[in-house]
Amino acid sequence: MMKKILPTLIFLGILSLNAQIRVKLVDPSDNTVVLHNYGGTTIDVSTYWFCNFPAYAAINGMSINSGSTNLAPDEEVSITSSINFDPSDAEFGLYTTNTSNFINDMVDYLQWGSSGHQREPVAVAAGIWNADTFISVDPPFEYTGTGSENGISNWETFLSSEDFKINNFSMSPNPTSSLLTLKFPKNIDKGTLNIYNTLGEVILSKIFSSSNTLQIDVSNFSQGIYLVKINNQTKRFIKQ
Repeated sequence: MMKKILPTLIFLGILSLNAQIRVKLVDPSDNTVVLHNYGGTTIDVSTYWFCNFPAYAAINGMSINSGSTNLAPDEEVSITSSINFDPSDAEFGLYTTNTSNFINDMVDYLQWGSSGHQREPVAVAAGIWNADTFISVDPPFEYTGTGSENGISNWETFLSSEDFKINNFSMSPNPTSSLLTLKFPKNIDKGTLNIYNTLGEVILSKIFSSSNTLQIDVSNFSQGIYLVKINNQTKRFIKQ
């Protein structure tokens, strides 16, 4: 009797373990993917795989922007995918392996622009996605759940599409570990600067005036992705 029950318990434990890892953010414009550990156990995601059918690639061959692939509880890692995404219409699947057992291996999934992509049936069978649903807002896309919720209702654009219009200020160096320099094409008599983390929380807010440059000390920021918003224009930087 125990021999029949034990494999089932082990299998359920593996599913529970894998379910800790979720895709937190996808920016198809630059192939950035953020993974978050919502569970209570450290998970090594270096052997996980990305999929935009028919392309598959392992994380251990990709560039890490910030964080570590050995994700402790409530930590996240930013990765530049070696698989290119179409910002207007594509799908993204996260797998523990690239074997043929797709339903058990799939950890997370989303699709945007249209429904019916190749791996949608797998995500539906795995209970991760709802059939015939897709994200219809502008990228980048953010998961807004707590880790246990699945489906389209837990995905939305990061901040608003208005914030991601063509911007006319530059930032350097990016990534940075200390000072971030902003350069403007003309003098600014009065500007409003806000810096957001990936949760949409304001980390820094100030009103400033500048001839054409502004320096921000980000040395005390945690490693990760941030947004700098000046008036109605927004750019992204990485704190190392």
